[in-house]
Amino acid sequence: MIKKTISYIAAILLSLVFFTLVVLPSLLPNNLFHFIKVSNKGYSENVSIYLISWYGCPFGASLSWPLYDVLSHFGNVTVETHYSIYESDVGGYVPGLLFLGFIPNSTVSFHYIYLYNQYLNASPEGTPMKNLVNGGIEELRNEAPAWVYQLILKYDINDSDIFTGFSIVSPAYMGNPPHIPTTLIITGPNGTWILIGYLNSLNPSSWRYPQKGRSAKATCYHYHR
Repeated sequence: MIKKTISYIAAILLSLVFFTLVVLPSLLPNNLFHFIKVSNKGYSENVSIYLISWYGCPFGASLSWPLYDVLSHFGNVTVETHYSIYESDVGGYVPGLLFLGFIPNSTVSFHYIYLYNQYLNASPEGTPMKNLVNGGIEELRNEAPAWVYQLILKYDINDSDIFTGFSIVSPAYMGNPPHIPTTLIITGPNGTWILIGYLNSLNPSSWRYPQKGRSAKATCYHYHR
C-alpha cells in the first residue's frame, strides 16, 4: 500500500510538471527534473514529502500547483497565492502557491522549508546572506531533520556527477547566483526519491489559482512562511 502511494504521488507530480514545463533544457544533466531513487532506505514508516524551496523561486512556483493537487488527496492544504521573481526566460512573474499548512487525513505527511526570501538575497526572515549556498545549508541545518540536511548536502551541493556520470558542477552551482535549488524529497519504507530542478520555460498566463475554499488553520509542519 505504501509503495503504491509513493508511485501515485510521483506519477501525478511528474505528469503535471512535464505538462506545465514547455521545454526542458537539453544541455543540463538528464536526471535533473526527474525523480531518481537515491536510496533503498526510507526515513519514515509512512510516506513523507519534503519541499525545499524559496519564496521567489520560479521552479518552486510551477511545482507548487501539481504538489497542491497531490496533497489535496491526502489532507487539508493551506496555501497563499504568490508570484515568483521576474523570470526573463518566460517573460514574466510565475504564479504559484506558498504553503502555509497541511493537516493530513491519511498516513501521508508533508513538510515545507523555505530557505531564502523573495529576492534570493537573504533568509526568509530578512537576514542578509553573503554566500547563499552556505547560508541556505545553515538554514536547512536549523530547520530540517538531519537526514534531509545530509541528502541536500550530498546531492545539491557536493556531488558534481551523480546525475550524469561525468564531471559537471553540482546543482547548487548551476544557479545564478549559486544557491540551493528547489528540491522535492519523497521517502517511505521502500526507499527515498529526490527531484531537483530549475525552471526553463512555461507560460504564466496559462495558470489559474485554485478557489479559496480551504482555510483550516494548520499547526504542524510550518517551518517558514
